[in-house]
Amino acid sequence: MNSDRYSLFPVSESSLMLEFDKTVSIESVGYLAQQMRENVSSSSIINVVPSYRTILVQYLPFRVSESEIYKYIQSIILSFEQITLSSEDAKTLTIPVYYGKETALDLKRFEDKGIHLEQLIEVHTQPIYTVSAIGFTPGFAYLSDVPNSISIPRHASPRLNVPAGSVAIADSKTAVYPSDSPGGWNVIGRTPLGLFSDHAPFIPFEVGNNITFTSISRDEFIQLGGKL
Repeated sequence: MNSDRYSLFPVSESSLMLEFDKTVSIESVGYLAQQMRENVSSSSIINVVPSYRTILVQYLPFRVSESEIYKYIQSIILSFEQITLSSEDAKTLTIPVYYGKETALDLKRFEDKGIHLEQLIEVHTQPIYTVSAIGFTPGFAYLSDVPNSISIPRHASPRLNVPAGSVAIADSKTAVYPSDSPGGWNVIGRTPLGLFSDHAPFIPFEVGNNITFTSISRDEFIQLGGKL
């Protein structure tokens, strides 16, 4: 990968940030981070965190010098010089969602914009989304943009509790709450799938993976273990 497509710089005494330009796909960033995790020395590098077009590398400075980490990261990048991954190359996870009135807690906000439930379902299930970052709570994946027609601002005051599995939209982003937590996103449905586990693999996706949503009925939701 040409050096003019990325920059590498320290962000603390034990962390380096690898930042890519817009010509590098999120799929490529996720793949490169995966390769770094699989090839790192566990005695020196402790964490590799991809997000959108960056990778944060955290290391133990008393075991390895900053210059050595620089050389290591650059060697990994050069070895994957031909990375040109697109969404078609990425792993895809399909998430079933019950978009019923019992689970679409913020349906009225969309109806006030003239968007009814059937239209919301059709528009939300159409795109192939990309996992752009993981954070907020364990297993919370920030996905790529929803169509403009269903973009809606987050709540000014968050709910104290959003049920696990809730599918939601905030501004141009969509996500699934993997566990019960406070949240200010607009809830439009719920999946019966568990998206966070207390044993490895903890989550079923990584940055760069694809996510699609498919609509299921109330009965299917319950049969798959969903709770209302």
